Amino acid sequence: MEAAVKYLILVGDGMADFPIPELGGQTPLEAAFTPSLDDIAANGISGQFWPIPDGFAAGSDIGNLSLFGYSPRQTFTGRAPLEAASQGITLAPGQIAFRCNLVTLQNGTMEDFTSGHISTEEARSIIDSLSAALTNFSVRFSPGVSYRHLTILTPPSDMMEDLTRLTCVPPHDITGQPFAPHLPTGPGAQMILDLMQASIPVLAEHPVNQARVAAGKLPATSIWLWGQGCAPSMVSYKERFNLKGAVISAVDLVKGLGVCAGLDVINVPGATGYLDTNYKGKVAAAVEALRRKDFVYLHVEAPDEASHEGKLNLKIKAIEDFDARVVGPCLERVLAMGNCRVLVAPDHVTALSTKTHAGGPVPFAMCGAGIEPDATDHFSERAAEASGLCVTDGALVAEHFLTAPRITTASLNRLGK
Repeated sequence: MEAAVKYLILVGDGMADFPIPELGGQTPLEAAFTPSLDDIAANGISGQFWPIPDGFAAGSDIGNLSLFGYSPRQTFTGRAPLEAASQGITLAPGQIAFRCNLVTLQNGTMEDFTSGHISTEEARSIIDSLSAALTNFSVRFSPGVSYRHLTILTPPSDMMEDLTRLTCVPPHDITGQPFAPHLPTGPGAQMILDLMQASIPVLAEHPVNQARVAAGKLPATSIWLWGQGCAPSMVSYKERFNLKGAVISAVDLVKGLGVCAGLDVINVPGATGYLDTNYKGKVAAAVEALRRKDFVYLHVEAPDEASHEGKLNLKIKAIEDFDARVVGPCLERVLAMGNCRVLVAPDHVTALSTKTHAGGPVPFAMCGAGIEPDATDHFSERAAEASGLCVTDGALVAEHFLTAPRITTASLNRLGK
């Protein structure tokens, strides 16, 4: 009896980009040395897909939902509730979660949405102080990783709907820009503005920030709340696909998606969500998990972070590290198991030119058991476009990858048609 197929999805967050003049019109993906990504393309099928449906803001929440195979239109309630799930927080009726960034606001601008990539230990001390100081708000803070945290509000019942509909701009969308025009707006916004304002004196006096300033580092000067929503409802992978699996990521959002999908979350020591992440540990964890389970989703944040910083050299390095230290070792070890499939893709464009996310099509490639190779021999935006294959409903790519006994260019072309 033939062994059941095993599935591996590799995500280089924000790898996709637009042509860069300094690269002679190439994208960072085209300019980077990516022999392992090219191997997947050469030995399988490549094309484009739309991870961000029309009408949705481009972001990792929507893009990763699509890559997990879930329709954002049917499942998305907000980014913060997914991050809450990763922290083991179950939102009760009447509660709403906000993503809480520790940010650096200076001279009226969003100087840095990461507070200089503040350490998790430093950030935890700050978050604990906010919890102790802001007791006059119906709120609790939950510490996460580095600058990424959560705020859980229990507002008056007549404010719940207003708060879910607030316009809250992600801080990574306004790096280097005046922040005042992008503060939360809409009915109920004053509660959020008051909370953000109340954080400023607490952070100004905090010993962590005083030490950072003395060391020449950026301080966390304020919290920034966004990505709000109530608890989501998602059908598990076991129910949908009859698969047991695991998620590996440094990012609470992706871990939360795994929790909501009924997957195990594997925490890898040294996984930071940046270029210094523990690539070797992530690969080892993925390979070991795939020996015991049917499915693994391995997510790497570094290309996205480099894009938000607007640093071309770092983005190319992040892509090359993803290729050499994640994709290559995974291909070698996973495909050697036999009867496996590998899918690789970004979750959205993160443009160096704007330092933020963008919608539109991005490349994907898949190879392995039951996947019939096409003529494409390398992985990039231009190569994917030249293939002529484009799946407009992005969630269908992962669904087809996980369910179709045989995958061809024709079968992918038929998706959504």
